[in-house]
Amino acid sequence: FARKYLYNLECGLSTSGLCYFMKISAIIWDLDGVLIDSEPYHIEAEIETMGQYGIRLTHSIAKEYLGVKLEDYFTDIVSRFGVNIPAGEMIRKHYNTLIRYYKAVFPLTPHAVEVLKQLKGQYLMGIATSREKNLARLALERYSLLPYFKTVIYGEDVKFGKPNPEPFLTVSSRLKVDPGSAIVVEDSISGLRAGKKAGMYVIARKALHNNDLDFSSADFVVDDLREIPTLLKKIE
Repeated sequence: FARKYLYNLECGLSTSGLCYFMKISAIIWDLDGVLIDSEPYHIEAEIETMGQYGIRLTHSIAKEYLGVKLEDYFTDIVSRFGVNIPAGEMIRKHYNTLIRYYKAVFPLTPHAVEVLKQLKGQYLMGIATSREKNLARLALERYSLLPYFKTVIYGEDVKFGKPNPEPFLTVSSRLKVDPGSAIVVEDSISGLRAGKKAGMYVIARKALHNNDLDFSSADFVVDDLREIPTLLKKIE
């Protein structure tokens, strides 16, 4: 069973001393690293692109940007490494590589479709991804995932990306649900922070690519997406 870190997720304390829990009505999913097992491949692609500009990106540095919009990521890298290269130029080169990866390389996360089928109809579901629409839809259409979701928020749909809560709040607004009744499934620290700032519960998916990250502030941590349906039943 999923590891639980926050007691008040299941039994919050009211002034009367009684336990309460807002019923979960919506699940908001991240895409990369949650529904598609893409993050290890993303890092290799980023190292390749930046290496062409003399930037020696390491896996540990790349992991700091998990869940961050590509524009914000590359802009910060240019500043961090002090290189005289327009971030936009690097992004354009990297974009061509990503098209190939989204079309043919990134695999589905194990049991993703099985879990989505199980949850569809029980909860409203949406996606909040930092990825650009033209890229994300390549994977969503490749694996026929779009029918499971009422709405998808892409990187360009918001002014501020994760760790800002705007992506998750936009999804909950489109789904017409209270943020406090939504639960987020994430794999990055920036996504975790965004979900918490939005006032939502957060399930962190642990995998090889993020096994060294500290998810102690998540409400639940799962190693397998199949834990999620059981988890949701347990907390209602």
